Amino acid sequence: MKRHNRAALAVAALALVIPVSGCASLLSPHQTAEYRYNGGDGAWGTVGDVEVRGLMLIMDESGKGPAQLFFTLINQGEDTAEVSLDVAGTSVSESVKAGDTFVQDPKSPSTSTKDVVTVDDLKAEPGDLVDVTVKVGGEEKTIETQLLTDVLPYYEEYVPSESPSNVPSESTDATEGATEGTGTANG
Repeated sequence: MKRHNRAALAVAALALVIPVSGCASLLSPHQTAEYRYNGGDGAWGTVGDVEVRGLMLIMDESGKGPAQLFFTLINQGEDTAEVSLDVAGTSVSESVKAGDTFVQDPKSPSTSTKDVVTVDDLKAEPGDLVDVTVKVGGEEKTIETQLLTDVLPYYEEYVPSESPSNVPSESTDATEGATEGTGTANG
């Protein structure tokens, strides 16, 4: 008879311990509420009424040369937002109407501009976190984003070439020579 009492007591004790243990915390609202998953590449954050998504920099694997800046701005507010982003001395300003989205990715079908934004004076190496200051009206926030490279094949097409102001163009020199020669022959 004692054996049955011990077994019943052990089962009762186990029945009390299981709900109090960590297993019950799997259903805790503290762990599941307010969780937001960032499902894309790049960093994200919110400044005022503007959500910043897909914030990233891509450069050549060697770490030399400029980096290209990518971002998406979503204005959740009721008024037009004046947004500026600053990274390593390069500033970009955009005006985003209420409810609109601005996409800075020249190769995307949903892009808002075909202009490429390059950051020339970036003092960081591939893999480093880079501070990007985002200002919306009177609010300001620094968002860290990783400096990515073309090591991943799908980033190869996004590596910017050398800045045009730093690299002389051979076709420009050839055109100038041809123009001078033409002027001399006609004169």
